[in-house]
Amino acid sequence: MTAFELKNIVKSFGGVKALKGVDLQIESGRTHVLLGENGAGKSTLIKILTGALTPDEGTILIDGEACALRNPEHAQAMGIAAVYQEPMIYPHLSVLENIFMGREIAGALGFVRRDAMRTSVRPVLAELDLPETLLSRPMSSLSLGYQQLVLIAKALVQNARLIIFDEPTSILSRAESQRLFSIIGQLRDGGRAIVYITHRLEEVPQIGDRVTVLTDGQVTGAYQAGEFSETTLLELMAGKKSREIEREIEEHRDIAADAVRHPVLTVENLSHESYFADVTWRIPGGVITGIYGLVGSGRSEVALSVFGFLKPSGGRVLLDDRAVAPADPAEAIALGIGYLPEDRKLQGIFATKPLESNLTSNRLGAFARTLGLLDFKELFAEAGRVMARYNIKAQSSRTMLSTLSGGNQQKGLFARWAGKPFKVLILDEPTRGIDVRTKDEIHDFIRDLAAQGVAVVVISSDLKEVLSVSDRIIVMREGKVVDEVAGAQMTPERVLGSAIGAGKAAA
Repeated sequence: MTAFELKNIVKSFGGVKALKGVDLQIESGRTHVLLGENGAGKSTLIKILTGALTPDEGTILIDGEACALRNPEHAQAMGIAAVYQEPMIYPHLSVLENIFMGREIAGALGFVRRDAMRTSVRPVLAELDLPETLLSRPMSSLSLGYQQLVLIAKALVQNARLIIFDEPTSILSRAESQRLFSIIGQLRDGGRAIVYITHRLEEVPQIGDRVTVLTDGQVTGAYQAGEFSETTLLELMAGKKSREIEREIEEHRDIAADAVRHPVLTVENLSHESYFADVTWRIPGGVITGIYGLVGSGRSEVALSVFGFLKPSGGRVLLDDRAVAPADPAEAIALGIGYLPEDRKLQGIFATKPLESNLTSNRLGAFARTLGLLDFKELFAEAGRVMARYNIKAQSSRTMLSTLSGGNQQKGLFARWAGKPFKVLILDEPTRGIDVRTKDEIHDFIRDLAAQGVAVVVISSDLKEVLSVSDRIIVMREGKVVDEVAGAQMTPERVLGSAIGAGKAAA
């Protein structure tokens, strides 16, 4: 029986349409697997289903009745709960307090009744095969696997009819994953509806009764168990290459083959105890090297180690065949290494400062005159030239950056880094959250940098972007380099398959 249904769900963020009329039927007593590459719209869909976002268009039906989920609390009251990839916990509180957070049982005078809470959760612990002694332990003392089980217990205490699992095994051991699969099977057999999100195709036949594939915010495939092959799912996740992407790849094939022999930047057997191991990148000048991998692959952490923000535990970095070890980003910049961060608002822009401050902040020395005073006339003139060069639309260079559109903010951040003579420029998610037209502009700017001889690295979770803008691609998975492709090897199936560990592509 269909307990939860989404009809024609549409959601946009600025000029970017994340969901384009998605239909999804979720049945009680069945596990529905949701597949899709980074940016396919899975997270947006789940946020809508859990009340964290409101759709622009479309209807949510619960037991056949239309229901506008006002907020997460309302969704929980309607029987919807989620267990996320990174457990959302209160680490210093006890397991019991975590389970009942926001839903404490209180007596007549308002005091919390722990005895009643223990009695209430006891059947749930038995269902999950968890000892009652766990309740008094601090949440931080548990392994990640047990933390997830506690969150499942919390969902059951809330009488959840639908439990959503978002990439739950990405942080678990094989034994913990198998235990989780067993528990999900029990929950399904007990009549609960399950939505299971994963990138791991090998998990789909183990756990799924039904699978839906999202690509670019649309449903591109829906199958019952046994009706699909791994190849079919991989092709749907990758999407069809447009003629434009094929042409762009073809244009870069001849460049990549010769250039890779002369790396400007070499990352050699670099390791970090928490994020990656034995990573080797060879980054040539005059070429765009794409780095592709799913969340948790270690791609950004390697870049941050090169930029002096993280300290690696092993390996080395070479710049023009000379070993370097920047102690901090300032030293990396002095060496000729630039890094545009993935989070524009938190890590990149100075939102409360005018545009001219953002465009010139990393090269103020060029405008210093006697006694270190700044030549503001020349600084404003340079800001105007940069605005014209990168088509940044603002009333003047003194306009506050926070008042500009996301696309113009991103172009401003890009211009700050592109305007300095770097040997290596690492661009981490350079077009995230901006409209298609601005994305194309930034891609053209990136190609111009490579044409000037800069060794450009583009880290992106957008498969189409990394295929269209890159001359060659390094693929990472679970902290390791698993593939390097160029030329005719640069296909969506090969790159995505390597990133998710699918079949022949991963081999």
